[in-house]
Amino acid sequence: MNIYKITFKKLGLLGAILGLASVSNAQYLDDGIRFSQTEIGATARFKAMGGSHTALGGDLTSIGGNPAGLGFYNNSDASFTLSFQNDLNQSTYFNTTTNRNNNKVGFEQAATLIHMPVMKRHGQNMQTGWLNFNLGISYDKTQDFNTSIDFYGTNNISSYTDMLTDESFYADASIPSFNNVYGQWGYDSYLVDDNYNPNPNNRYFYPTTSATQSNNQQNTEYKKGNQYQSTFAFGANYSNKFYIGASIGVAGFHYESNRSFVELGSMKDATEFNAIDPNSEFLIPGKDANAFLSEDYELKFSSIQVTDGSGVNGTIGMIFLPHRMWRVGLSATTPTWYKVRDDYTMYLDSWMVNEATDTDLFKYESPEEKYYDEYDLRTPYKLNAGITALFEEGLISADLEFVDYASMRITKPNESVTTKDEHIADVKSAYQSTFNFKIGGEYIFSPQLLVRAGLNYKGSPYKDYESTRQTASAGLGYRIHNIYIDLAYQNQLSKQEYVPYQSAVNPTQAASIENTRNNVMLTLGVKF
Repeated sequence: MNIYKITFKKLGLLGAILGLASVSNAQYLDDGIRFSQTEIGATARFKAMGGSHTALGGDLTSIGGNPAGLGFYNNSDASFTLSFQNDLNQSTYFNTTTNRNNNKVGFEQAATLIHMPVMKRHGQNMQTGWLNFNLGISYDKTQDFNTSIDFYGTNNISSYTDMLTDESFYADASIPSFNNVYGQWGYDSYLVDDNYNPNPNNRYFYPTTSATQSNNQQNTEYKKGNQYQSTFAFGANYSNKFYIGASIGVAGFHYESNRSFVELGSMKDATEFNAIDPNSEFLIPGKDANAFLSEDYELKFSSIQVTDGSGVNGTIGMIFLPHRMWRVGLSATTPTWYKVRDDYTMYLDSWMVNEATDTDLFKYESPEEKYYDEYDLRTPYKLNAGITALFEEGLISADLEFVDYASMRITKPNESVTTKDEHIADVKSAYQSTFNFKIGGEYIFSPQLLVRAGLNYKGSPYKDYESTRQTASAGLGYRIHNIYIDLAYQNQLSKQEYVPYQSAVNPTQAASIENTRNNVMLTLGVKF
């Protein structure tokens, strides 16, 4: 059956084009927070110790962390770190639990440091004044996007078509229009219709899907890509008491997402249509829509996103030794100023199906909606404070990090002051400042063998729902002459809520997702 809707079609298409901006606003916020949640690149030693680094130093992690830690070196150093990652998402949606698992071998870090001692004249005190100015460079993976999310369930409170209805309205009380492409899709696919009331002030849009049926829904999303940073740093030692440092980071990311959302349900029957609009074309024999009464439907929303960014940031830091047993550290990292390039494609397919004969009564394929955009992203600034206690048998180190996600900014070239203020308001209403806590320890089992453990907690950047992350870690270190080998294991647990679609009138339930990542990291290094 070849069916087309032509009533008001051109007006609806115009509304879809004009509404493209509203499709991407929420995506900008999602991407902004996604690319703002980085970790410092670290060796297996510091990964095993929970990432606590601010007041410790003496490790190549200091290049991307607190650069003052480079001042502790009395030799040059080079290392690289490899990793194996197991990623598991356990999703619960309408009391149905789904697991999705994948594995990946990757490259975590490569770094080198050049020790540059200060030359002193004969007779000068070798332990006072400036003792060295060390230079370091590293390439670090700061975030891994590779994951797969899959959930399904029977939704008896909402339908995807509720969102399509939200995006449809009447202009001048009599002319159908659409906020964006979603409303156009709903109207053209027969999943959304109006009540054809003769009084234009009483006309409205409604889903043609049955409100008394349960909808089978499935959401699948595959993500891949990495965030990374090349860092150039220096650290200096003053009298073995005070250490300062600074660094410049050149950051970037590549992110891809391929998502599909599928819903199966039933169309309204004659009684349901009659209660809304006795004159509906769905009730008129001979009309194409009449063939869809009480029949099954299937819809599939698909989207593909490819986003790249490049930017710069800077860090300054210090470490002070008030006593040979104690170290106190502070560091401040500027926002990263990114230039972002975004390609996004989305489309909707739907089918009306005769259940008895299992044949398609109607198929709708929307045109692909594509857009390319560029914008500026300013990530939050970060402040770190740390303390380390040194013992003959080892050490304990702890960090407290403050991140103000509400300070994130997303701007576009030539946008108006009003639009810029709206973006700022959107960020402040969605995100908040938070504290992250890290603690770790190292025990010297023998001169060659070291044992480590740590904990890492990241607070939620969201005001309205939970998205925390906890990481427990442990590891071993082996030293032989000037060569070192470090092994670390991390168990990372994070929780988030995933809303597959938004509807102001009839919101759906969020999927609860628990992500478990098991990481094994190996660092090989040499001091020279």
